[in-house]
Amino acid sequence: MIKELDVITLTRDIKELSSGKLVPKGSRGAVVQCYSDTQGFEVEVMDDTGETSSVLTVEKSDIQLDRTTIQAQVIELLNYLPEDLLAEVRDFAEYLQQKRSKKAE
Repeated sequence: MIKELDVITLTRDIKELSSGKLVPKGSRGAVVQCYSDTQGFEVEVMDDTGETSSVLTVEKSDIQLDRTTIQAQVIELLNYLPEDLLAEVRDFAEYLQQKRSKKAE
């Protein structure tokens, strides 16, 4: 679930409405507002220097959580799991890795 202040990455090129500037796929930013329908977001996108370059209104399909954000959330969840469930999570992660390796072949 995407929430305010999450770091995101754009999944496609998006044209900024006010300037017509194209903000490229892969640009990183932060969610500054989530609309009540949980399908729309205001996102502040950063340029290469870390300065705000654009504020975009995007749909859920236009963004994804940044990898480091997902990793931090998973680690936080893992800290509360009992040992037996932690082992199950490890086994599942290994299964997913093997499944992906077979697809790549």
